[in-house]
Amino acid sequence: MDTAVVRQFLDFFQDFLRLCQAEDWPNNDTSEAEMKNAFLISQHIEKCLDKLQRRNILNEFLFTVNSNQDVPNAFLKSCFSDPPKYILKKIINSNTKISQMDIGFKLFLEIFTEEKLENCLTELMLEAASKETLLRNLSHEIPKEKVLELKSKLLLAEINNCENPQETFSTMFENCDQDTVDFIVVSIINNDIQYLNAVNIIVNMLLDVLKTRKFTHKNFWKFLFNVEEKYFLKMCLTHSDLFKLIAKALIDCGMLLREQMSAECFYIDLTCSELARNVQKICSNENLKYEFFDIVNESKSNLAFWENILS
Repeated sequence: MDTAVVRQFLDFFQDFLRLCQAEDWPNNDTSEAEMKNAFLISQHIEKCLDKLQRRNILNEFLFTVNSNQDVPNAFLKSCFSDPPKYILKKIINSNTKISQMDIGFKLFLEIFTEEKLENCLTELMLEAASKETLLRNLSHEIPKEKVLELKSKLLLAEINNCENPQETFSTMFENCDQDTVDFIVVSIINNDIQYLNAVNIIVNMLLDVLKTRKFTHKNFWKFLFNVEEKYFLKMCLTHSDLFKLIAKALIDCGMLLREQMSAECFYIDLTCSELARNVQKICSNENLKYEFFDIVNESKSNLAFWENILS
C-alpha cells in the first residue's frame, strides 16, 4: 500500500479519536449533517477494525494510531470496541437540548439496525452515567415495546446486583402506575439465562403480593389486567402459579358481580365488561382456556356464568 494512503488511513482513525475526546461535541450548534457524518465515520471505522482483526494486525495498528497521542489504553478500547455506540453515548451524555438527542436516535436508526440500537441502549443504560438521562429522554423514535424491554433489562440487572432485592424493590407494588406494572410483566417474561435469578426473585415477590389479596393492592390488580395482551398471555403461559392466582381473582370478581356486592373494600374491582374482556383474552389461548375452566370447576363456581361470558 502506498505510504500516502497509509498516512491518510491513520489520520482518519486519529481524527475519529479526537472526536471521541472532544468535550464540547456535540453542542446545541451541532448540525444534523455533522452528527450523521460522525455516525458514518464510526460505521466505516467499525468495518475497518473488523478487517484488521481478521488479518491479525489490529493491535499493531492501534498502537500506531495511538503513538502520537498517548491516549490511555482504557479510553482507546472504549472508543474502538464499538465506535457507533461511543458516538451515541457522547450524544446522550452531552449537555445539548433534548431535540439533539432525538435527532441522534433518528440518525442511528437510519444508518444502523433497530436491534443494534436496542443493544447499544441496553448496555448504556447499565452505566450509571447514562441511566438517568436515558430513562428521562428516550426518544419517540423508539417504539414503546423497545423502551419497555430496555427498562426491564435495567431492572433485572439491578436486581441481579442487589444484596437485598426484596427490601429494595417491594415498593414497586405500592402506589404503582400502568408503566410500572407493564415493565414488571415484561421483566418476568424475559427468558435470557443471565436474568433467570432476577426473574425468579420478581415472580416470588409478585406471588407474595397477589396471595395477600390486600385492599392496598387494588390498583396493582387493575393495572395488571390492563397490560398489553401479548405480554399478559405470555406471563400466564410462562408462570403457572401466577396464572392460578389471576384466574382465582377473576373468579372472585365474578362472584362479587353475580351477588351484586360492593367492591369498595375488596382487593379487586373490575366492571362486568372488564371482567369479560380479560376472561375472553385468557380464553383466546386454548391451553389457558382449558386451565381456567379447570380452576372454575375446582372453585365450584357457576360454570354457566363463565360460559355465558364467552358466548
